[in-house]
Amino acid sequence: MTIEEVRREIDRIDAGIIDLIAARQAAAVRMAHEKYLAGAAVRDEARREALLEGIFETAVEKQVDPVQVRRIFEILIEMSEERQREWSGEGNLP
Repeated sequence: MTIEEVRREIDRIDAGIIDLIAARQAAAVRMAHEKYLAGAAVRDEARREALLEGIFETAVEKQVDPVQVRRIFEILIEMSEERQREWSGEGNLP
């Protein structure tokens, strides 16, 4: 493969990652609705920690830097929580 071919492959992967982030955000809106109906708080600290622990273990298994992957997922979780707060009228998003 040439450098340009590998770059195109990376670009396709990056676009796929963005699509997955968008899908995760859409799921966060659905979660906000369910939490509202259940009277649950946006942040579930036990769920957050369990998710991050699982992500860390999966990254180790896949031989990807687990510390960096955890940081990425902390950002994704923050984005989801903000989307949920936005849906409930508590957020800062436009």
